[in-house]
Amino acid sequence: MPYYYQATNWGKGFITHEDNELAHVAGYPADIWVTENTTWATRVSAIEKTQAEAQAAVDAVVAQAQADWTAESGMPYPQPIVLP
Repeated sequence: MPYYYQATNWGKGFITHEDNELAHVAGYPADIWVTENTTWATRVSAIEKTQAEAQAAVDAVVAQAQADWTAESGMPYPQPIVLP
């Protein structure tokens, strides 16, 4: 069962090869991360979220990106992102 976290990626070392070896860490908009690697989450001081909270954060960022894209290009934005 995946866990949902929010944490800001600071760059090199945020996710290591070893982190991904323990359990894949997948990133999404709004600094949302999905993983079963609780050791990684503790190391980066990630804040655990429910799936609904994480999805709401992703939805808000995507909605803003959609609005910005449509306003600038006049074209529709791709489909929304759905967390696992």
